[in-house]
Amino acid sequence: MEGKDKHVLHLVMLLAVLGLAISTYAFLHNRGFSSGSFCTIGESFDCDVVNKGPYSVLFGIPVALIGILGYLFLLAAALLKRRDMRDRNLTRILLAAAAGGTAFALYLTGIEAFVLRVWCLLCISSQVSILLILVLSYSLWHAEREPSPPSTSSTPS
Repeated sequence: MEGKDKHVLHLVMLLAVLGLAISTYAFLHNRGFSSGSFCTIGESFDCDVVNKGPYSVLFGIPVALIGILGYLFLLAAALLKRRDMRDRNLTRILLAAAAGGTAFALYLTGIEAFVLRVWCLLCISSQVSILLILVLSYSLWHAEREPSPPSTSSTPS
């Protein structure tokens, strides 16, 4: 089972790096270091409205920076877990962080859907990444909860 778990962790790490890249780009765009409107597709899809609007900052902290920190934490937790596959606490930490990130992403999705009524392709990509990390983290946690199958090796009587 450990090989399958390592494969799942590699997917978590890949998604965390993807989320980190998306959040970093959104942060740079929010701070004015990056420009462009590749994310503007009509009235319904406009990253600038979402990423530079009044809801792009929470308690003085840019939402994209929160994403950067969250994905870095998830990546670190997955790397530590990969080093010690038997540490169930790391799995719990990974699952809790992914659940918190998903809850935050749902909050932001609600802002996009019901307040701004505009979607950000970067945000949607990040939301999909964190949701997939949650599903993968849950699968790791669930697999660790199942008892190990009995050994198939036979011992002479």
